[in-house]
Amino acid sequence: MDMGVAADRVGPLRKAQVAGEFDRVADTYDTMVGLNPGYGRHLRLAADALLDEVEAARPLVSDPVLLDLGCGSGLSTRALLDAARERGIRPRIIGVDASAGMLAQARRRQWPAEVQFVHARAEELGERGFPAADGILACYLLRNVTDLQQTLQQLHAALRTGAPLVIEEYSVAESAAARRRWQAVNTMIIDPLARLVAGQAELYRYLHASVNEFIGIDELAQRLARAGFSDLAHRTVSGWQRDILHLLRARAAGPAGPVQR
Repeated sequence: MDMGVAADRVGPLRKAQVAGEFDRVADTYDTMVGLNPGYGRHLRLAADALLDEVEAARPLVSDPVLLDLGCGSGLSTRALLDAARERGIRPRIIGVDASAGMLAQARRRQWPAEVQFVHARAEELGERGFPAADGILACYLLRNVTDLQQTLQQLHAALRTGAPLVIEEYSVAESAAARRRWQAVNTMIIDPLARLVAGQAELYRYLHASVNEFIGIDELAQRLARAGFSDLAHRTVSGWQRDILHLLRARAAGPAGPVQR
């Protein structure tokens, strides 16, 4: 089997059903993630990492085009906008998500004219006529795509030469201790809260399983290199999500360099 293609079924759901399940929980999703005290902080961490790279790559550009892929209800978009404004940058931000329900939640927030939202799958990025991006943020997205390598290649094609990609993603493939910790948190906390807050836990069981089944971060870095990215670097976060949640940086430029830790 081509490992670039994700399994059709992960846990209780097929990949094609995931966007619809996000539609079902869209009105309670922010409440769920708000119960995780680190969620907003980690989104801001990723946003700041992208802006660091954007400024380093194009220091004279004050109004870059940024794509927020898998933007969901707009929490990552808000983190990216706030990070940019604090630096005196006025970006054009395009939030992209496959769930119409989550995008409806995003559009209910107040946004400046430079922010827009588009209903599309990440796998369709090259078909939608987006402007060349000065940076891409992809939080909690890649383990949900149906063809990982094709998606990475489309991300590369969407970026200007030398422009950065920042990925924030879960993976426990490289740490047995992290896998046990992830299992315990889901069993004792996330699944019961999902039943209480969202009235169902099917999507959250899928998200739990999708982390268990996702590739390791070293392999993801290798796949980024094969897709044409260079200057690869990655690290994990601190706290209980150490070796569970990871931040990766790369650039759409030149031959792949060594992966840094």
